[in-house]
Amino acid sequence: MKWTMSYLGPAATFCEEAARVAVRANGSWQLIPCSCIDGVFAAVQHGQADYGIVPVENSCEGSVNLTLDLLAYKYPLEIVGEVILPVRHNLLAYPGVKLENIVQVLSHPQALAQCRQYLSKHLGEVDLVTMSSTAEAAHRVAASDLPWAAIGTAAAARAYGLSVLQQEIQDRGDNETRFIILSQANEDRSLSDSETEGKLDYKTSLVISLSDQPGALFKALEQFYLYEINMSKIESRPAKTRIGNYLFFIDIQGHQMEPRISKALRSLRSIVADLRLLGSYRTYHEVKNRSESRIGAVCDSPALGL
Repeated sequence: MKWTMSYLGPAATFCEEAARVAVRANGSWQLIPCSCIDGVFAAVQHGQADYGIVPVENSCEGSVNLTLDLLAYKYPLEIVGEVILPVRHNLLAYPGVKLENIVQVLSHPQALAQCRQYLSKHLGEVDLVTMSSTAEAAHRVAASDLPWAAIGTAAAARAYGLSVLQQEIQDRGDNETRFIILSQANEDRSLSDSETEGKLDYKTSLVISLSDQPGALFKALEQFYLYEINMSKIESRPAKTRIGNYLFFIDIQGHQMEPRISKALRSLRSIVADLRLLGSYRTYHEVKNRSESRIGAVCDSPALGL
């Protein structure tokens, strides 16, 4: 059987690299590039792909707000896995173009932000143009006869016939991006007793909205303290209703089927205005091979072979 995974394309994006980590270069997989993050969600929702992978947060620039909003408001999809990928940005240009000749730099907004210091120091007067992806920026530069440059991967330079003018121009050497793997919601996901005993590390993601009363957020977060649950992330986004109304995206350690997690979630439901579970999935563990790329536990799906 041929499994499919949609990703933010075109070819040679960081998202494609994360997708290849997720499927472990398995020949039974087909990767489907999409022109935007919304397209990745839509492909999974409408059955055009079995899975999708999208960026959700970066260690330097924070959350990808569009991904959070699509999770909350538009697509009832489930998070079934994650990949954490080191991000190495390169300055790419057509062969023969020199740094001092560049008049415009194209890339994804997150990539431009993550290279802010380099751009300010070396290309402070040039125009910065946002693109849908780093690979699309490389494609546009390769198709132009103007002295433009793109910020992208070394793979993008090879794919589009560009030269790498400068390697690793990101502001921080420990820059990394977290990607989440999406599928259609499956109510039948369950764990064995050995897994619920904590022998495997899981993460549960959820989104809540609060009642309009004093101490509402404190009472909600208190449930994790009472059941000794570690909260690894909390992020607020406007509820798109009126000023002052927010949704809170929360990641906690543990699987929703574990007894203490289940009890905490039941208590939480009785306190908040609304709660939606986004998924429970394996926590991505870092293991480095000799080439320094990351591999590790990604997802429980039998399709991914993990």
